[in-house]
Amino acid sequence: MTGRLGRMGYIIRLILTGILYGLGVLFMALGRNGDSLNPLALIFLFLGSGVLLLAFLAWWFATVRRLHDMNLSGWWFLLVCFLPVLMLVLCVWPGYRGYNRFGMPMPY
Repeated sequence: MTGRLGRMGYIIRLILTGILYGLGVLFMALGRNGDSLNPLALIFLFLGSGVLLLAFLAWWFATVRRLHDMNLSGWWFLLVCFLPVLMLVLCVWPGYRGYNRFGMPMPY
């Protein structure tokens, strides 16, 4: 994955990812229908797990691109997974000005 993502773009993507995550949780809650699993409940569970996976991938890609903007490797994502408070740091810490090894900065 290549490219860079500025602070504002990262914050917008975090908000959209949060909405997507909430939708996945809603589908999963609708799929939990007591003890019986009817076909509609299975569909909601399947959709919910797919949406949750999509939300995680969107968060992962946005975080790696934000780390690239700070001239850091995408492997730092593992640290963000274990210390989620670092997402706050990614939202306020300025990116690397000018060209770096991951390309030109995004205009936003």
